[in-house]
Amino acid sequence: MIGRRLRVAAMTAGAVVTLGGCGGFGGIYSLPLPGAAGTGSDTYTITADFTDVLDLVPYSAVKVNGATMGHVTKIDVTNGHAVVTCQISNRAKLPENSTAQIEETSLLGEKFVELEPPTAGIPTGTLSDGDNIGLPQTSRDATVEEVLGALSTLLNGGGVEQVNTIAHELNTALDGRTGVSRDLLHQLDVFAAGLDAQKAQIIRAIQGVDDLAKTVRAQENTLTSTVEHVPTALRVLTQDRKDLTTMLVSVKHLGHVAVNVENASQRDLLANLANLRPTLDKLSRVGKVIPKTLEILITYPTADSVENEYAGDYGNLSLTLDLSAKSLVNLLEGSQLPASGTSSQKNRKSAPPSTSVLTQLLKQVLQ
Repeated sequence: MIGRRLRVAAMTAGAVVTLGGCGGFGGIYSLPLPGAAGTGSDTYTITADFTDVLDLVPYSAVKVNGATMGHVTKIDVTNGHAVVTCQISNRAKLPENSTAQIEETSLLGEKFVELEPPTAGIPTGTLSDGDNIGLPQTSRDATVEEVLGALSTLLNGGGVEQVNTIAHELNTALDGRTGVSRDLLHQLDVFAAGLDAQKAQIIRAIQGVDDLAKTVRAQENTLTSTVEHVPTALRVLTQDRKDLTTMLVSVKHLGHVAVNVENASQRDLLANLANLRPTLDKLSRVGKVIPKTLEILITYPTADSVENEYAGDYGNLSLTLDLSAKSLVNLLEGSQLPASGTSSQKNRKSAPPSTSVLTQLLKQVLQ
């Protein structure tokens, strides 16, 4: 019996030495496991990063939609997190942005890696050999130890007594006040519905407050300077309070006096305005004449363009003499115009004979 055991031990040691000599032995997990899924050449290899792999071991199953499609070949630690290498059958068609999760077959069962398409996004690409599933796309289930530990904390003074106290206080508060409590819940429901209906206005108001806060922040130096000078201004106001009070009382008295004066002179004011109306009407009628009259008065005895008649120190004046017979006749007849207070007949009778004879002579010459 002892000899058989020695032979078995020797054979085992020889096998270990033989494997070690080949340089491919990396522990018991490096030995091939008969019946493992995802072996052979019709497979591809991927890696998945996990913050914690719990007690996951090599040759654990890799499942896709609940079906075993491969196995874990290696588990390493890189940059503070675990890197799980999985060998998967080519029959497993998965998108490139798939997720990985460590789950349990039962409450106390073995761990395995579950690969699934993304649930929060649109599947893209195809998962292929050499791809990696990063930490944001991996997770793990809570272990039985964690659940039992949390339950132990809750039961051992972690909150059960507080729950009992809360339930007792609620029963005491609601005892005999069921109707009031129901009405309160209804009012809260109406209030919540009102808030939901005015959600856009509330958001706009919050944005307005944010803009106001930005404006105040931008004017911080001005506001700080104002606040620093306010005490001085208040002291000045305090010192001049008596004068300000006297001034306000005087202004009030002045207002009363002005009202009395206005009331007393109202009738005279209306009468003056009524008397002024005819004058204003006359002025409006001659409104176009006044500017021309003023123009003549201001430039009298010269015209507006008199400065154009002088060049330097000389005056440019022109004179036209018409010595035609017709002009002379008109001139001589014009000398017989009636004088002030007399008729034309009297003037003609009193005209000098020589002028009349000269006029007749010129007419005969013209004829």
